[in-house]
Amino acid sequence: MNLDLKGKSVLVTGGNRGIGLAIALGFAEEGANVAVCGRDQEALAQAEAKLAAKGVKAKAVSVDLFTAAGCITAVQTAVDAFGGLDVLVNNASTSVSGNIETLDDEGLMERLTGKTLAYMRCCRAALPHLRKAARGRVICIGGSAVRHANATALPSALGNSALVAFVKQFSTTVAAQGITANIVHPPFTKTDRYPARRAALAKRLGVTEAEAEAHFAKNFPIGRIVEPADIAPMVLFLASPHASAITGQSIAIDGGSTPGTFY
Repeated sequence: MNLDLKGKSVLVTGGNRGIGLAIALGFAEEGANVAVCGRDQEALAQAEAKLAAKGVKAKAVSVDLFTAAGCITAVQTAVDAFGGLDVLVNNASTSVSGNIETLDDEGLMERLTGKTLAYMRCCRAALPHLRKAARGRVICIGGSAVRHANATALPSALGNSALVAFVKQFSTTVAAQGITANIVHPPFTKTDRYPARRAALAKRLGVTEAEAEAHFAKNFPIGRIVEPADIAPMVLFLASPHASAITGQSIAIDGGSTPGTFY
């Protein structure tokens, strides 16, 4: 299937590692020019080099998406580098976890500020440029906690629930302009943070790391933990012309791990 992404201009927030980097590399492999942003300078430099090695234009910028200025800078950097913006992938997130008793107000609000509000700010900054594109695309990376939150997933559930509401409303306001907006929900995913989580679980359970991995994997009907490379193809498809009638939707790429049926 020809995704018709060659030469498109893409910004992936939090694209210097994990799911974001897998998505950024996927776009680069399709011939798109890709900008990524984050806060880790070393990881950003490595990501830019990997993207450039695909033979496309690549740009990495260090910004703080907790601020409105940081969100504007991220978008403007991509526009300046490539002459416009066709696709915005909101992926940057925070790692706070806990519940109503273990988190103070600042902890409860971190995901809403550092993820949901940041995504909204990036959309606001990107919108004039997406209107000029032949087909503007916004894909937000949410999380399966929005549908099934465990005992320590309150910040994620709150942030992603608010994100779903925003994307649904936003999608209706821009659809007539040829812009689509959707959410992809990954589950617990085997990113660069995974080895530390596996080691921590092994220590807590008093088992080997191989046994800890099996403990994680049993939650996935597909028999393995979802990886970043599993998320990228759906994002690329949603950015393609083949998805022009898909907007305002929340799509889980969770290996079957989310209980329940969602219509």
